[in-house]
Formats: sequence, C-alpha cells, structure tokens
Amino acid sequence: EKRQTYYINSVPKFLAAGQGGTGPIWMRDYSSPSDQPPRNPQAQAMIDEALDMLNAERMVMGHTIQRGINCALNGKAWRVDVGASRGCIAGSPEVLEIARACVSSQYYGSSCEEQISVLTKNGRVPASERQVTAMVNFL
Repeated sequence: EKRQTYYINSVPKFLAAGQGGTGPIWMRDYSSPSDQPPRNPQAQAMIDEALDMLNAERMVMGHTIQRGINCALNGKAWRVDVGASRGCIAGSPEVLEIARACVSSQYYGSSCEEQISVLTKNGRVPASERQVTAMVNFL
C-alpha cells in the first residue's frame, strides 16, 4: 500500500486518477475481468474510437494480470501483464512479438505482412490461439 501511495503521488494528476479511476494508468475497461472479454459493454466502441483517433491498429496494455498474454476486442486490445514478478503471482514470463516483413517487386510493387505471436517458454504461439471470447478459454 505504501508503494501504491508513493506511486500515485509521484504521477502527474491528469494521468493518475487514483486506483479504480478512469485516468489512462488505472483505466481497466479493455482488460477486466482477467482472461475474459471486457465487462464494459462500451469497450469495443471505446477502443475503436481511440485507435481511429491515433491512427493505430491495436493497443498493448498492462496493469491487469492475466494468466497469459491475450487479446480481446477483435484483436485490438493486447493484455500483456502476466504477473511474472514474485510480488504478484509469479506467472510464467511471456513476450508479445509483432513482426513486420515487407517485400517489393518491380512488377507487383511492395507489400507488407504482419505476424503477431506470443513467445512462451514452450515456444511460439500464434495470435489466433490467444483471442479471448465469451466461448473460448485459451489456457
């Protein structure tokens, strides 16, 4: 609790908003509950609007521990906090890998392809196996 209080007091007020608040550091609308689709029924519309404003394809976020890296909201919210610290749940470390490969040809122009994977101690897991939906439990 002391560490949390120190942290909240050291962050600019417009970012902090306090635990449970809606500032960008504590907002959990895209990642709570853990390992399930977000509880907030407006989450998909919210992330779609935010990503459109930022001209981005996805967000990567932490601060809500998951049993493994996963994504929700049609692949737009990647939740990467696996609680690897002994001070949390001592979860297995994982890494989100986003690789982009581009090729060009004088006849076909250039094209790029993106591959998203989760690197685990047991190897590479394709993004499609880490999608969180109401019907699927990936772990």
